[in-house]
Amino acid sequence: MTTVRAFLARATGRPSEASGPPRCPAREVWTLGCHVLQRPLARLLAADANEPLNPADEARWRALIARRAQGEPLAYLVGHTEFWSLTLTVTPDVLVPRPETEILVEQALGMPAIDGACYLDAGTGSGAVALALKKERPQALVAACDRSPAALAVARANAAALGLDVAFWNGSWTEAIAARSCDLVVSNPPYVESTDPCLDDDGLRYEPRGALDGGADGLRAIAALIPAAARVLRPGGRLLIEHGAEQGGPVRSLFERAGLADVATHPDYAGHPRVTGGLWHG
Repeated sequence: MTTVRAFLARATGRPSEASGPPRCPAREVWTLGCHVLQRPLARLLAADANEPLNPADEARWRALIARRAQGEPLAYLVGHTEFWSLTLTVTPDVLVPRPETEILVEQALGMPAIDGACYLDAGTGSGAVALALKKERPQALVAACDRSPAALAVARANAAALGLDVAFWNGSWTEAIAARSCDLVVSNPPYVESTDPCLDDDGLRYEPRGALDGGADGLRAIAALIPAAARVLRPGGRLLIEHGAEQGGPVRSLFERAGLADVATHPDYAGHPRVTGGLWHG
């Protein structure tokens, strides 16, 4: 019988035998092992040389490594990921939250904290942004929508697990929100061009296409969202949208065309233009 230590050595060392496990980075092998064996990393790496690995666990671990080696997102394989220090359940019905999306949260938190302020996350997916905002602004009324019932089920489950009170509904953008009722609208809409080959690369090809594909120019969803968001913003309210690294100029133009002022684009952690914001002065 294979031992835990022997399996780890083969899976993370140099490929030396055809019968060995498929390859993926050592840290990912460890993460998958922690998931399969339901133990923390310290215990996994401290496994005794003679500790046997259950054949069923070995087969499952091996299968997960193979799937990861084919490009399936690690978060889908273990069923969760971290965002803004929150542990979120993720499934193939939602995008895996990216670190750059935390820029939306950072920029939103730059607004003064006001009791009873209304925040809307349009196209919430896993609920990541809405839940991060509710965690940091518990006195705010936070709402979130998505047109995918399956995505909303994930978001609701995350809210319940975290004990965060966010109102969710099924719908597109701001259709269920009354005019001039929001102090903040945030969104990470689809913004990848339909013909971009990255949509078929490892990772993205496993994620929901509708949450990624922004049409021929990548701006279809953004162009629809901006005027809809402007309709629901109170005077002094702010709109923040995540977009592609090459879309800052066109997105700023769309903001200004919709009557938003003080429009500015903010970089992500790699220095790429990533989030554009603007104010509705009324």
